[in-house]
Amino acid sequence: MTRVTKILLSISLVVLAIVSVLTYINISFAPYSSAKSQANKIAEQKAEIVQPDYFGNYTRTKQYYSVGGLTSKEKYRYIIINAKTGKTEVINKNDAPLRKEIVQGVVDRYDPKKVLHINLGIYKNKPTWEVAFKNKKGTIGYNLVDFKTGKSVQIINNI
Repeated sequence: MTRVTKILLSISLVVLAIVSVLTYINISFAPYSSAKSQANKIAEQKAEIVQPDYFGNYTRTKQYYSVGGLTSKEKYRYIIINAKTGKTEVINKNDAPLRKEIVQGVVDRYDPKKVLHINLGIYKNKPTWEVAFKNKKGTIGYNLVDFKTGKSVQIINNI
């Protein structure tokens, strides 16, 4: 085998590996992208959200998708969509704490190494934030926080 052939073979293998990795990543994110796209359409139809800026995937005993954003009248609202039944609940922001205030409350209470995500769903028939975080020990914690009051409803720590 000549030197040029070896170089071309090496380049081909590297390109093949890169294409394989990119294809795998694309396939892995397809369900998430599809759910987000469908949730945004539902948010526009049922909650009149025209500028979505938040998407969450809440999974407890049931799975919910949530979208938050501005309406055409510049009001901020959320819609929570039951992933299985399609049932929706629209919630106006009103006087509820902001997402960043919810996250800050969890940071103040538990001093995590990193906040992983904040998702909105339904827990015990009430809108509830799920804040996942990584502790300084490297374990995972979840804090469920009431949407309207910002008070902790449940803590699962050191998983």
